[in-house]
Amino acid sequence: MRETLKSLSIFSAMLLLLLLISSGCDVNIPGCGKRSLPFFKKITPPPAASPVAQAPAVSNPPAAAAPAPAVPLPAKPAPKTAPPLSMEMSLSKPQPSVPSTPTATATPLEVEKIAYTTLEKGKPTLWLMNPNGTDNTRLTAIGTGSWFPLWSPNGKLLAFLSNMNDGKVNLYLYQKGGKDFRQLTFFPDYSIPVPGGLKPPLTWSPKSDEIAFIYHRQVWKVTLDSTLQATLASVNPAYSITGIDWAPHRDNRYVAFLVKQGDGFCTLNLVNPRLLDRLQLVQSTFDGPLVDFSWTADARKIAYLAGKHSIYLASSETSAPKALLLNSSLEFGPLVSYSPSESASNLMLLVKESPDSDYRLALLDKASKSDQEAGTVKFLTNPGVVNAVWSPDGSKIAYVTSNGDLWVMDALTGANKARLSISVIQSPSWSKK
Repeated sequence: MRETLKSLSIFSAMLLLLLLISSGCDVNIPGCGKRSLPFFKKITPPPAASPVAQAPAVSNPPAAAAPAPAVPLPAKPAPKTAPPLSMEMSLSKPQPSVPSTPTATATPLEVEKIAYTTLEKGKPTLWLMNPNGTDNTRLTAIGTGSWFPLWSPNGKLLAFLSNMNDGKVNLYLYQKGGKDFRQLTFFPDYSIPVPGGLKPPLTWSPKSDEIAFIYHRQVWKVTLDSTLQATLASVNPAYSITGIDWAPHRDNRYVAFLVKQGDGFCTLNLVNPRLLDRLQLVQSTFDGPLVDFSWTADARKIAYLAGKHSIYLASSETSAPKALLLNSSLEFGPLVSYSPSESASNLMLLVKESPDSDYRLALLDKASKSDQEAGTVKFLTNPGVVNAVWSPDGSKIAYVTSNGDLWVMDALTGANKARLSISVIQSPSWSKK
């Protein structure tokens, strides 16, 4: 018992000593005198070494840089009869990028792009570039043909015609930022309608979920999610369809199309893709055949070019078109195009000042108030323009000159002109973000 008490006393003394040491008190240790013991302190590890500074990112190459490798072609499609979805090439969905800094970076789907074609070895190949002329990227292989690229209203999808699969022309789809194509049609005998035309023979629905296109004197529609195809309108086998444009507003589902009936007679027609109602809006008069047309941004009216000297505005709600320009001293070319901005209903035109001159790009300046008043235009460029498209917000215009150069400028004034490319550009199309 005595030994047990002795052991407990020793243990208690040691415990008391440890407590005193940890508290930092002065302790009188026998044989050593009075000592002041420090606190026990937590050791703080040294700060981590700073990371090695990264080299600055290299900016995109200029327009003159070597082209990117061609995008691989899709697998050989199934026969024309009801091809299964497994035979179609799926769209690549770009993964969201992880920002290295608190500032978020734009994904490939959030960048504006200009799609265009340029001749390589005698055939048009499909390219993309930034609106400032950088990051030129070739999408289709040299040796194949691609025509009429057209961005969807949401800016994410690019539709175009190509013969990349067995040399047969069909409708294809590309997703911005992706690597593959998706074939939407499998016609064995599709041909390019009006190869020299300025506008595509295809048009997007306002919701970017369907495409209407011209095939064999008919207006067709294909739905993207199912690739289901349907005929919207047919014309007499002796006639031809020379233009097509889906009303841009979500509340208006009409598709407008031009029907050419002989050398000098045309009609402008509307068809509802859901109900298949068809309406003949206007027909050629003494002004001449109908050449081109454009919906207003709110889709309530259509401007159309009749002959070479008259532009009118028509609506399905009124019985008589209204004259916009009646000017015998000017010659209007095969392009009328309304700004996509609803807040500024500007109409873009190609105009010759004389029959022997080249086209200049112009805007409608003052509309005609009656059949007795001509109306005026505002010129934006010198002569030598062959094609033009609006930027998605209507603030700029990209235009192609007769030597194939692509330029961009402020839409309302023609100021700040900049040349983006000198590679014989054709069929530009400007996407939104």
